[in-house]
Amino acid sequence: MLPGQFLPMKNRHLFRAILNRVLVLSWLALALPLTARAQELSVTTDANVMVEMKFTAQVTHSDPFNQVTLDVVFTTPAGRELRVPAFWAGGDQWRVRYASPEVGTHPFRSECSEVTDHGLHGITGRVKVQPYHGKNPLYEHGALKVAPGGRFLEHTDHTPFFWLADTWWMGLSHRLVWPQEFQQLAADRQTKGFNVIQIVAGLYPDMPPFDPRGANEAGFPWETNYARIRPEYFAAVDQRLGYLVEQGFTPCLVGAWGYFMPWMGVDKMKAHWRYLIARYGAWPVVWCAAGEANLPWYRAPGFPYDDRNQVRDWTEVMRFIRATDPYHRLLTIHPTAIKQYTARHATDDPGLLDFDLLQTPHGQREAVPVAIRAVRESYAAQPVMPVIDGEASYEMLSDRLPTEWTRRMFWICLMNGAAGHTYGANGIWQCNRPGDPHGASPTGGSYGKITWSDAMNLPGSGQIGRGAKLLQEYPWQQFQPHPEWVTYAEERSPLTLAGASWIWFPEGNPAQDAPVAQRFFRRTFDIPTDQRVERARLRITADDSFTVWLNGKKIGSGDNWHEPKELGDLVVALKPGRNLLAIRAENKAADVSANPAGLIAQLEVQFAGGQSLSLVSDAKWECWQAESPGWETNTGEISGGKEARVLGAAGMAPWGITEAPPGEFFGPQATGIPGQVRIIYVPDPQIVRVQMLPPNATLEASFFDPVTGVRSPALQIQADGKGGWIGAPPPGCNHDWVLILEEAKGR
Repeated sequence: MLPGQFLPMKNRHLFRAILNRVLVLSWLALALPLTARAQELSVTTDANVMVEMKFTAQVTHSDPFNQVTLDVVFTTPAGRELRVPAFWAGGDQWRVRYASPEVGTHPFRSECSEVTDHGLHGITGRVKVQPYHGKNPLYEHGALKVAPGGRFLEHTDHTPFFWLADTWWMGLSHRLVWPQEFQQLAADRQTKGFNVIQIVAGLYPDMPPFDPRGANEAGFPWETNYARIRPEYFAAVDQRLGYLVEQGFTPCLVGAWGYFMPWMGVDKMKAHWRYLIARYGAWPVVWCAAGEANLPWYRAPGFPYDDRNQVRDWTEVMRFIRATDPYHRLLTIHPTAIKQYTARHATDDPGLLDFDLLQTPHGQREAVPVAIRAVRESYAAQPVMPVIDGEASYEMLSDRLPTEWTRRMFWICLMNGAAGHTYGANGIWQCNRPGDPHGASPTGGSYGKITWSDAMNLPGSGQIGRGAKLLQEYPWQQFQPHPEWVTYAEERSPLTLAGASWIWFPEGNPAQDAPVAQRFFRRTFDIPTDQRVERARLRITADDSFTVWLNGKKIGSGDNWHEPKELGDLVVALKPGRNLLAIRAENKAADVSANPAGLIAQLEVQFAGGQSLSLVSDAKWECWQAESPGWETNTGEISGGKEARVLGAAGMAPWGITEAPPGEFFGPQATGIPGQVRIIYVPDPQIVRVQMLPPNATLEASFFDPVTGVRSPALQIQADGKGGWIGAPPPGCNHDWVLILEEAKGR
């Protein structure tokens, strides 16, 4: 390579072909050096397509990463100056990457903190940007930004962007093998319609720093004492992120997991982020400052809690990102789900956010009202910004969370104003391998063994992709939530705790103070052999946490007594004859003078003939101070049990009212454009009453199956004189369904 040259455009076309087909070279290998003595030359690239230039230091620097700062100032055809940080590429090598949507000539000059280094300082040149004529949507339409009005995202050219992300938190590690496995997963997600990948830049969750699981083929992103960054790690990252961009995915790059902040400190974290901006800011990326920014290290005293010191420090880093990124890529932050579920709560300055990224509980029915509340509250909050649930009910989490609830999270979020959705599958986020799962978390538990390749084929990703495709057939960016448009024709109230009592092991006065310990409760009951169970559900909470089994099968757990959980779909766990409901409840240590403990529950079983059985927590329950063999599985007698002590009725102090969530959260949800289209998601195969239609109007109705993606032919329906219409689920439907109502064609 001759000094003073740039990578010519014809070679860039060749490079992209090599990247797409062979994927063994990087921009670093193809970039050409610049020196201060070289004649000013120019390089050509396409609009929005990154071009890289190479600088070689002429002075020996003992610690270039920490001692040298290099910026390159570009001037756009419109006259704006962009100060683009360059990055240290190892040894005496530096790189700058640049991209712009503005066609024309962009002159530049380099500015180095070491002004006597003429290999880095005072270099001039120009980049010629010409129109892009390819089919990559990120180059054709440009990077992402917030649309006017603040409700959704769009490309630079104002093309609306429906966020459909997959979660690959540890996808830059060696555990998702490059290139074969990485490309295989990307191809699957591309086929299913995903367009964003949420991925962490090497400082991972669920493991201590410098854990071998987090390395890639070049090692770790930082030296073990955080003395300096390791460019060879990020050279390997370049291949992966570059491939995603070339395939049309927007990387949502998470800088680090939140608990790295106390270990590295604000200044090191700023240096980390400057490096990411320099290396990837010219690509069409989205920044996520941190993952679970307000969650401390898993073994911190008092874990888990809302760490406001981390929030303060991450807020400072977010301000730094804003000030350093010349491209103003979208910026958000990922919260942890501790009573507050939004990015607004994970920063001290919500004005730094471009969009609100949520994390809602990984649960089933009990997670529904939490998710809906979080989306609605963010949608109504100021400042207005797009809302996206960035982590919700991962499919097969702990190898058991059913697809139904992963799918439902997508629909309820979109019906309530979300600008897109992030899917997650257990096995992919942590890159479980055959015979080599991620293993134990720092807390000691495990999320399961399902492999990334098996998780890739779980049905939920395809179901969500087909749902997103349906919504994008319409001007979805104009949709607004309309919960008033629809109800169940026959309302079904959620289960309450009325009639149940708070109970505990008979020791002192548990409603006032109880030992920090686990206690074990059980109740047997009979299902008549001549009755068919049609429906069964359990509502339960405990101060502080519980795990519950039905006939030896674990059916749920919870650790927030303020929000009782309702566990449905229990029919398969029941059997004719004797049954056993067993609960392990725990009173945890707390920084309080008195530490009460209690458990309250109600089981409801409905039979096909209309009869029902109700079982409440009361003095008929047996309890044990220590775990006894077979206590959760054996329906026979277990020795040593005592009669549970009744503390008082539901609503008693110190717990107060723990009412069932409003029925609206479990009913149908609607969004759309008045007078044009209504999309109605119905979570159960029940008849709905559609309201507020034009009186006597003729409309076209069709049904969409959110499981199979099949849409029925449209049929004409007519509203009554009050603007109402009764709609039944499609014949044979035994799960959730979607109703689409449109103005009749030709009207």
